[in-house]
Amino acid sequence: MIPTVREQPEQASPQVLTEERLTPRLRTFFWGLAIVLGALHVWAHRNDLNPDSVSYIEMAEAAMRTGWHALVNGYWSPLYPAFLSVGFRILHPSMYWEFTVVHLVNFAVYLGDLLCFEFFVKELLAARRKEITSQDDLRSVPEKVFWIWGYLLFIWSNQYWLKPEYVNPYIIVAGLIYIATALLLRIYRGQGDWMAFAGLGAALGFAYLARTALFPPSFLFLACAFFLFGMARRSYSPALARSALALAVFAMIAAPLVVSLSKEKHRMTFGDSGRMNYAMHVDGAPHMTHWQGLPTGTGIPAHPTRKISGDPPIYEFAQPVAGSYPAWYDPSYWYEGITAHFSLRGQMWVLFKSANMYFKMFSRSGALYVVFLALTLLVRKTGKWDWGDRRFRLVWLPPLGTLGMYALVLVKQRYVSEFVLVLVLWILSSVRISIAGEEVFKKRAIGATILALALAMTWSSALNLRDIIRNRPYDQEVVAEELREMGILPGTQVASIGSGLEAYWAHLAEVRIIAEIPEHGMSFLAVGPLRRREVLDKFRELGAKAVVTKTAAVAHSTEGWQQVGQTQYYVWRPAKLQ
Repeated sequence: MIPTVREQPEQASPQVLTEERLTPRLRTFFWGLAIVLGALHVWAHRNDLNPDSVSYIEMAEAAMRTGWHALVNGYWSPLYPAFLSVGFRILHPSMYWEFTVVHLVNFAVYLGDLLCFEFFVKELLAARRKEITSQDDLRSVPEKVFWIWGYLLFIWSNQYWLKPEYVNPYIIVAGLIYIATALLLRIYRGQGDWMAFAGLGAALGFAYLARTALFPPSFLFLACAFFLFGMARRSYSPALARSALALAVFAMIAAPLVVSLSKEKHRMTFGDSGRMNYAMHVDGAPHMTHWQGLPTGTGIPAHPTRKISGDPPIYEFAQPVAGSYPAWYDPSYWYEGITAHFSLRGQMWVLFKSANMYFKMFSRSGALYVVFLALTLLVRKTGKWDWGDRRFRLVWLPPLGTLGMYALVLVKQRYVSEFVLVLVLWILSSVRISIAGEEVFKKRAIGATILALALAMTWSSALNLRDIIRNRPYDQEVVAEELREMGILPGTQVASIGSGLEAYWAHLAEVRIIAEIPEHGMSFLAVGPLRRREVLDKFRELGAKAVVTKTAAVAHSTEGWQQVGQTQYYVWRPAKLQ
């Protein structure tokens, strides 16, 4: 929800070129550009998926069948599959049009993000306008230029960081963080009325529902709102009342999920993803699936996937979790009992990897190098950086704190893109150029920064257009169709040699993977021919009517495998079922 409180007219500052503000024509142009390039990007990558995709889609379908309680999951957050469920209820897609509807939902959220981003930029410019004085000859960046930068960076970050074609909740989180940061800026400007604080609590509550990891940073946002308002009024009593309202709204939205998860887990919890990921990435627990209690110190599994064999490792997980790949439908069930503990060596390694990922984010396409190099050289000669007063810097503490939180566990570009983007805009808003250097700024810096971002976007769009023209067949759909042609019908239990984390074919074919040999089946190839035959028989004993692999070497190592159409997949079935 974007608050609709009307702002009081602001006095034009002599240092701001009011005629340079955003025009309807310019806004229409960039909206058109965002729509065209966003649609191109989503369509080019319409078949891309990650291991999380199938889980979110199947949660959405379960909510349609059995009700919204199916969205309560210790690992996956409920808001994104709720959005998908609404899309499915409205459009009623067939199984093979399902992924298209998912991307339509993503595209709609992407456009919503742009509205939220505009709200953020508007509040940022209003806050910087409030700070400008006429004590020197320094000017802020013309607002028209800043809007151009903002739109280009939004489109660029969605092409290189957030990627709206991904089936995950971060595209929803982005819009909510833009709103939350914009409301902090509004509070900073002294316009923190009751509606602004209520809106902040709502934005943070829904951000938690979209990504449970944002539960702790929400309190940092609320604390900063309290101090910003209190410092502005030189009294913390009114700030306390408004902050209590924000906290109450946040609690009203977040409490149902916290209560449901705590009841399901028989312990107080707001979500298990943070604890599990810390144990995986810092303490060395197996990543994503099949934790069996090792390494020592990570806890005692309450009900892990069942290890049937050690050489090669076979894991069975038919019951009691639902889904086409139960091991990843609710990882918190299989990882129940895991504990996180501090490891200096593990923590330092994770911090190193996190720093490397932040560096990679900055390095994507090289555009940000050009932007900041051009501005740094210009400011060094004809201006300065103005980071604002202590209160203004407080606005940026929650994004910085959230980046630090992720750095302790795991950083991925889509996790942190919106936090990095608001900080980049803060840095750009801090540029001050002398009147004498204004012409140089307009001729060189503006052109260089806009050109760098435009070229990066053009290159990405050209690659997307190439992929659309090629129109390669989608293996996962072909595999699902071929499996049905082979008589492997919906509801059939199958096994996999190789991880089932990206087995969208199982979802499309409506079959269930109940057992697997993970890691591409290399351990299967390491044993002798007799043992390989015993492994296939063991899968049959576990209830699998077929075994699927994407590793050609596995299929060529044992008789009885059949290639699935012209894809890279192979299927093995007992002789009597072929």
